[in-house]
Amino acid sequence: MEIKKTDLMLSIAGSDNTCGAGVQADVKTCHSMQAYCLNCITAITSQNSKNVHEVYEIPSQLIESQFQSIIDEYRIDCVKVGLIISVTQAKLILNLLRRIKRKIPIVVDPIYKSTTNKIFSTVIDYRKINKIISVIKPIFTPNLNEARILLNMDDQASINVKEMINNFFKTYNATVVITDSGMNDNCCDDYFLDEEKKIRKLSSKKIISKNTHGSGCTFSSALALNLARGFSLSKSILLSKQLTKKYISNAPELNLDYGPLGHWL
Repeated sequence: MEIKKTDLMLSIAGSDNTCGAGVQADVKTCHSMQAYCLNCITAITSQNSKNVHEVYEIPSQLIESQFQSIIDEYRIDCVKVGLIISVTQAKLILNLLRRIKRKIPIVVDPIYKSTTNKIFSTVIDYRKINKIISVIKPIFTPNLNEARILLNMDDQASINVKEMINNFFKTYNATVVITDSGMNDNCCDDYFLDEEKKIRKLSSKKIISKNTHGSGCTFSSALALNLARGFSLSKSILLSKQLTKKYISNAPELNLDYGPLGHWL
């Protein structure tokens, strides 16, 4: 009997003690997609649906040890990068990722702040962090607000998402998917630069839900896995978007103002 290969994703991200986002969301996404998730934790958080109470940055030595212990033994198929706390940490992660000699998909979810408004780094450091990581030419998946910050746009500046896509590529020399552009109250519009460097839009009807904690983590993890499975960028984005919508629809009712997704179908 032929043994089916198991896809391996390395998640380099923060830990969420409520299991809604971060490494825990990546693990759940991989499990639901019948893949295996390995972890390199960058930060430990103490949080709930109302607030992020504490953030502890993992020391560089331990991050490097986690990473090296994994690549010494596992042949990973893709990488998802989530929360990076500092410029120093970004430089370390860049150097670690360079140790992977094979060309594999790397997806970066550039987290600036939590939905509960905990800011994880200064605006200047946030841009530096992602400029450093852009050297390896990953696929970035910022939401509209994160994209504006990364492009140093004034809060009052008019929004032209297509222009933002072009400016992002010029600034970071990397592919970007701007998720939920926020231009339509009824639709969720994702804009991206496709394989031919053409700007495309994917639209879907918005799901009105208070249970969206971890949706960005889920989308970026699913995107990395779909790319590793050989789907085109356009198809991978579509599949990941559809999957995230299903998880939002299946969210458990935990009587929270801001609850997690349901990673089962």
